[in-house]
Amino acid sequence: MAMHKLLRRFSLLAVTAMLAGPVAAADGPGRGTSIDDWKGLTILKGGKGYVDAPMGQLHYRDIGPRNQIPMVLLHQSPMMMVQWADVQNELATMGIRTITVDTPGNGLSDIPDKQPTIEGIADNLVALLDHLKLKKVIMAGHHTGAQIATAFTARHPERVVAVVLHGAAMFSDEELAKRQANIGKGTGTGRLPMADGSNFTRRFSAGNMDDQGVITANAWLTITSYMTGPDLGHYAAYYYHMKPDLMKIKVPTLLLSDTGDAVNVIDKEVAKLRPDFKYVEFSNGNFMQFMAEPKKWAKIVAEWRAQNVKG
Repeated sequence: MAMHKLLRRFSLLAVTAMLAGPVAAADGPGRGTSIDDWKGLTILKGGKGYVDAPMGQLHYRDIGPRNQIPMVLLHQSPMMMVQWADVQNELATMGIRTITVDTPGNGLSDIPDKQPTIEGIADNLVALLDHLKLKKVIMAGHHTGAQIATAFTARHPERVVAVVLHGAAMFSDEELAKRQANIGKGTGTGRLPMADGSNFTRRFSAGNMDDQGVITANAWLTITSYMTGPDLGHYAAYYYHMKPDLMKIKVPTLLLSDTGDAVNVIDKEVAKLRPDFKYVEFSNGNFMQFMAEPKKWAKIVAEWRAQNVKG
């Protein structure tokens, strides 16, 4: 009799625990079993989709109000849209619509059948704009993304009302020749997995390692280097003559730079070449600094946008 009561009590407790489980198990929304706050790709919550483009499926994320001209954010190489995630989320809270894209061969976008050019990658974006029924956009990009934004603006001026370039990689003919000659001559382990993990640590770039934001940016740069197949972006960048297209830009343009970035010297050349561009030194850090300071980037760009773009 005592055993029967004990088993009955145990069954009631088990049922109660199962009913209460979903409420009691989590320490907060999405807590899971983690012991830290690393969000991973969940930071890209909402707005994701695919469009069939000439170079294959193109992965994008579109968030923010629909009653305005949106900004297209293009990442560096090798990277993916996660480079803009914090910036994009900040701009959304400020009421600004943005669209991020994984360029062909990066992130979750298809790899094209052959090596593309910067001009080809730019033209490939027309399918995205048409899919989203966008007649006008603000083009923005970082490093390789800045090249693509420039090429798109030069080739499709009727669809661009303003441009934001962060790290305008306008390589000279001599620099392009040097970079072309070094393609495929990298040193170290590359990305081939090694037993001691040195393939990861080698790709972890330098910077202000006292800044958690920069450390996180480094982590993403390493992760996305492995998510990317052949580095199509850099190859395309090393054959792109940016200067002629820069000279074709006829819309308001914001040029951002970081004094610790090797491209800073080029940015200053671009600023002299195009004194009508608004030149702003974003930071004294390196090329990853804007990922560490997304609120600052969003604020600067939002204020500039309000002064230069109607709609």
